[in-house]
Amino acid sequence: SFDSTLVTDADLARLPAPVATYLRRTGAVGKPRVHNFVVEMDARLNQGPDKPWMETPVLQVSFVDRPARLFLLRTTMKGLPVTGLHVYADLAARMLIRVAGVYDVVDASGETFTRAETVTMLNDICIMAPAALVDHRFVHEPLTDTSARVTFTNGPHRVSATLYFDASGDLVDFSSDDRHALPDDGQRWSTPLRAYRDFGGMRLAGEGDAIWHYADKPSWTYGRFVMRTIRYNVPPDDLPHANRLLAGR
Repeated sequence: SFDSTLVTDADLARLPAPVATYLRRTGAVGKPRVHNFVVEMDARLNQGPDKPWMETPVLQVSFVDRPARLFLLRTTMKGLPVTGLHVYADLAARMLIRVAGVYDVVDASGETFTRAETVTMLNDICIMAPAALVDHRFVHEPLTDTSARVTFTNGPHRVSATLYFDASGDLVDFSSDDRHALPDDGQRWSTPLRAYRDFGGMRLAGEGDAIWHYADKPSWTYGRFVMRTIRYNVPPDDLPHANRLLAGR
């Protein structure tokens, strides 16, 4: 069983005003602290600014107490089935893209990649599990009335991002300079957000994009995501297990 401690107004007292407002708007106050979350979404991805879009369902299982993230997609490329699995666990990350169940076309890992995926973990929490931002591992710095900086430390990896809010207090963008890991990655990574709606009592962004920004060429939007379901504090026996993840269910 999970610790049933609730998020309170006192927890929000140390946060910059726009972050505290955001957590209140999401409905985090009075809800249990987040220990894990399971997300189903629909994604459109491309391999370059002029490349075709690929559509895929995504299943994601994330853990907060010992930060971990499993992100599975299944799509087709040139008529062949493609499976992509991102694993962030035990202070290490790996991305495996496999075609036709046999050929690994991408196999990325290492310290730089793990640091980049620590940014992804931070991004997920800010967007999908904002109640977790009251945890001491997230250090917040006020910037303006509608922006703040958050720094997340996980073991040897420390990453930061700027959070941008609209006049109503909704998170509308997340921007970080700490996610560059692969040759095609840009200097800055951002995820503009929109279409807020209810997810089981939490008011969260229902749509978002993933964009690389470059110093010497136009930005590249490589991903568009639509959230379908988000579940929190799922009992271990009800979590998607490895065989289900690999089967894409």
